[in-house]
Amino acid sequence: MIEKTISSIDGLLNFIRKLNEKHGLRLWYRGVADNTWPLLPSIQRNEYRIGAERYITNDFYIKAKQVLEKAPEKKNYSAWMSIMQHYGLPTRLLDWSQSPLVSVFFAVEKYSDFPETDACVWVLAPGKLNEIEGFGNCIYPVDADTIQNMLLPAFKENGHVEELNDKIIACHSTENNLRMYSQQANFTIHNSRRRLEDICDENTLYKIKIPAGAREYFLYSLEIFGITESFVYPDLDHISHDLKRFYNI
Repeated sequence: MIEKTISSIDGLLNFIRKLNEKHGLRLWYRGVADNTWPLLPSIQRNEYRIGAERYITNDFYIKAKQVLEKAPEKKNYSAWMSIMQHYGLPTRLLDWSQSPLVSVFFAVEKYSDFPETDACVWVLAPGKLNEIEGFGNCIYPVDADTIQNMLLPAFKENGHVEELNDKIIACHSTENNLRMYSQQANFTIHNSRRRLEDICDENTLYKIKIPAGAREYFLYSLEIFGITESFVYPDLDHISHDLKRFYNI
């Protein structure tokens, strides 16, 4: 894995331009506030969550089915998992964006909460990951049959498809959701306890470290480019928050 420290927008764009020349435009990005955090989906961050996964997903289905006006079909596991991820439940999905600037926003938006901590943006070649994992150099939509089978174990104890055990796959989001559209969201689905850092080679995964002292600069630069809270989270709460900050009220 190649790691590079970058302290300016110019440096970021130049590095990404070189990656695009190497890979084309099919790169994904994930911004995190602490560069020491591993690439683990939220359900795998402690043993209790892993053991409770099927209880969490089925309890969510039971309760959400009663309040959603247009609930997905019961066996549309990808739609249910996307909703759970959207509302902050631990899942086996890891979020990625096709926009490097949106990902930098996620990395630096809470800079005052981590004043001494370097942030980072991970860069993934999703087609290469899928090739390594035996799916070919293509990226499935999240509602494809292969992805549905990848998600079965999260809902059913006997939902294992043998050839999909211990696999990680990159897939495109297809949900009709404005926030996911603005964030250019995609996912990796983790049917494995292996970490992406351990299975990806130097042509598949990259790490851009953003020094703690550069985080506020990046956030200000993104605002100039229109990458603000209300762009990334397009709802009335964040529109109001942006306006209060703009008018200093």
